[in-house]
Formats: sequence, C-alpha cells, structure tokens
Amino acid sequence: MARDRTVPKEGAERIDYDREGDVLDIYFGDKRRVWTIELTENITVGIDRQAEAVLSLSFLDFSRLARPTASGPRSFPVTGLAEIPDRERELVLRLITSPPVTRWLDVSTVETLPDSPFAVAHLEAPAMELVERLSTAA
Repeated sequence: MARDRTVPKEGAERIDYDREGDVLDIYFGDKRRVWTIELTENITVGIDRQAEAVLSLSFLDFSRLARPTASGPRSFPVTGLAEIPDRERELVLRLITSPPVTRWLDVSTVETLPDSPFAVAHLEAPAMELVERLSTAA
C-alpha cells in the first residue's frame, strides 16, 4: 500500500521509539511530503519521489522484528512492491538497497525459480543493538 504523508523536519538521522506501541521511526532529511510504501506488514519506507531520496523508515512491532531466530536474523518477504508499477518498483528497490536505508535494513533477492525471484529483508546491526539497549532500559 502506498500513501502520502509528511515527516518531521530534521537535517540528520533522527530516531523516535514508541515503547508502548513498539514502533521505531527513523527520519533522514527535511520535512517534505513523502510517498509511503508498505514493504512488509511491519516495515514502511517514506520516499521523496522528486528528489529520489528516502526520508523515513518505520518498523511496527520493532522488538519482534529485531529478535533473531535460532538460525540468524529474522527475514521478511518484501510483498509491498508487487502492487506498484515497474518503473516505481525499480526506484524503490534502488533506494532501499542504498544508504541511509542499508544502515538499518538489508534487502536481498531469493531466486526460487529463474522467473520468480522475490525480495526479502532483515534488520541490520544498528537496529539489533538498539533493541538490546531498549530492553535493558525497560
């Protein structure tokens, strides 16, 4: 699902965590209208289409997303890209596989069959470290 919203003004990376809702919002850049893409049920990205820049990332149920499984980082299928046109999908993929997003989120492709690759994502080390700090601060 995609929608427009405004992100708070900030020149550098800013992190807001709502402990009660378990929502982590990360903001990059100035306040502008953004195109919000739901990458997964719990991960959204705010994009300034004109500037071709990511301005925000949001993680719902953050502590669950950041909790590793027995075999490593928890991965999530990136299902939200299927709903957008090819040209915009290419833009979103380029942006979410580049800084500053890659500091927080790793997106890769799984090749199940030659004609049906799909993207998966998992949280990167800063997010994992943040959940550790938040759980010890509780």
